[in-house]
Amino acid sequence: MATGVPISKRLVLVNAASNVLTHAIRVGILLWVLRYLLAVKKIPADEYAMYVVATAIMQFMPLLTVVLTAGVGRYVTEAYALGDNRAVTEIVSTMGVLHLAAGLFVLLVGGVFAWYVDKVLDVAPGLLWDARLLMGLLMFMFSLHVMTVPWGVGFFVRQKFALLNVLNLGREILRAAFLFVLLFAVSTRVVWLAAAQVGAWVCWMAVATVISCRLVPPLRLRLSAIRWDRARELTLFGVWSFIAQIADKIRTSSDPLILNKLATAVDVTSFHIGSLAFSQVHEGAMLVTEPLVPAFTAMHAKGQTDRLRNVYLRGGRYALWASLFAVVPLVVFREEIIGLYLKGRYPEAATVMALLLLLFPIMYGNNMMGKIAIATARIRPVALRMLGAQVANLGLTFYLVGVLGMGAVGSALSTLVTVSAVEVFLMWPLGWRIAEVSPRAWVRETLVPGLIPAVCAGGLGVGLALAANPETWLALAGYTVLVVLCYVAALIAFCLRPYDREQLREIWRRVTAVARRAVGSG
Repeated sequence: MATGVPISKRLVLVNAASNVLTHAIRVGILLWVLRYLLAVKKIPADEYAMYVVATAIMQFMPLLTVVLTAGVGRYVTEAYALGDNRAVTEIVSTMGVLHLAAGLFVLLVGGVFAWYVDKVLDVAPGLLWDARLLMGLLMFMFSLHVMTVPWGVGFFVRQKFALLNVLNLGREILRAAFLFVLLFAVSTRVVWLAAAQVGAWVCWMAVATVISCRLVPPLRLRLSAIRWDRARELTLFGVWSFIAQIADKIRTSSDPLILNKLATAVDVTSFHIGSLAFSQVHEGAMLVTEPLVPAFTAMHAKGQTDRLRNVYLRGGRYALWASLFAVVPLVVFREEIIGLYLKGRYPEAATVMALLLLLFPIMYGNNMMGKIAIATARIRPVALRMLGAQVANLGLTFYLVGVLGMGAVGSALSTLVTVSAVEVFLMWPLGWRIAEVSPRAWVRETLVPGLIPAVCAGGLGVGLALAANPETWLALAGYTVLVVLCYVAALIAFCLRPYDREQLREIWRRVTAVARRAVGSG
């Protein structure tokens, strides 16, 4: 079997496209379930808030093991790119023993936590056993994940994300089948969301681990290959990853917990609904850029600094175009979307959605920084800035929610203010330094062309909404099509660089060639 890590634009595009397709299917299932439970069955806010808070807690669980897990993929990729199979086995054997021990520890602690969950969270009367079952299932799933991490990096190292997404698609189909049976044949209970998720994940994990080890044969446990100096190297990288992930989990998971204690169940649910657009667009963008990390790591290992500089500038521009394509209509028509989707319930979710989505034009021009920092093992300054931002965010959230009583809107406003300030004054300069580009070049090549389509399309959308408010899904779809067409027209007319146009022509040539072959064979 061939060794090494390929650096292929085509491979990255195929992997990114498969990630997006799988994510879209997952989001579709999520939106159906959410609407079915909240708008059709109208389950109590207390019951759904229990699920929101439980999943928020699980967002923090990877922090227990991130010191062990964070560096495995990165350092295995670097060793494999240089053809050092012995180093790969040493890394996996050393970290594998530690992961097995950590997984058992998580299982024990998680079981205790699940039993006493009512001592930590506000659980509504009559929902205690549901809360225990919910937390117990999620803790069991996470403990298995920890045990199998070192043997699952084969897809990452070989950039077989398309294959992984085929397995992920099977998992989502299985999860939907489990959920359908539980909701329609057993009962309408929120706890079935976790039961279906865990059942499908266990099946997926067993298959994916076996395939991963076949993709990278050196991924094997050999007690004689254990090298504790390897563990020190990886855990040092993991310490800074731990700090970065603490900051990220504060951003993504602290709001439901604060609202659970200082506001109402309606605020918890409103924030969850309003944050879905941000979290799903952001997750989709992360899935698109995930295939870049092993390629970037290989570039760094081979000293290809110029290529990293170019992908930073172009990647930020593309990230702005792709994310704002979805963000502009969501912000402009936020009230109509939420009103039609939930039949008038949880109106504050529209404001939450808009406040969080306004982060995209600020964050995404610098989107490649984190990936390049991981590839070059320069994660320390990123982690410290992220932690500072989220500590400030946490303090402001307590003030806006606990003191001013602003509820879900206060949580979203705090995130917008603090993250924006840190991005502009700390993260942008750090990205320029890591990628070795000048601020002027970044503004010229990334920021300005990245924002022009959004400004044009957003202006049209606001004008349309003021002229006649869309009150049906059909009218909303018509308005959205006009905004999207304006966005694409502005992008093509004003923003494409010669390199971008050449890439589009190449894509068009390949698509037409495939179409001609298909017609000819038919």
